[in-house]
Amino acid sequence: MEVMETALKAAPWAWIYFVSFILIGTVVVLNLFIAVVINNLEASKVAGLEALRAPVTHEEVLKELERTRDALLKLQHRLEALPAAGKP
Repeated sequence: MEVMETALKAAPWAWIYFVSFILIGTVVVLNLFIAVVINNLEASKVAGLEALRAPVTHEEVLKELERTRDALLKLQHRLEALPAAGKP
């Protein structure tokens, strides 16, 4: 702050330098932030595509169906254990 005050006393147009310095610095930092975000999104996209490229085997599908069936049976038992609303 002292440097700016001294520069402004010596040269009244020195404010242009300080304003442009702040604006350019802000743009650079903003661009770096955006670059990091875009880079992370791209890495996530690549990872997602790699996961989709892996072939799904018949055994994996059968295991997933078995897990789903077990989850549905557990849910059905829990629903049957609940007291029925509106029954006499």
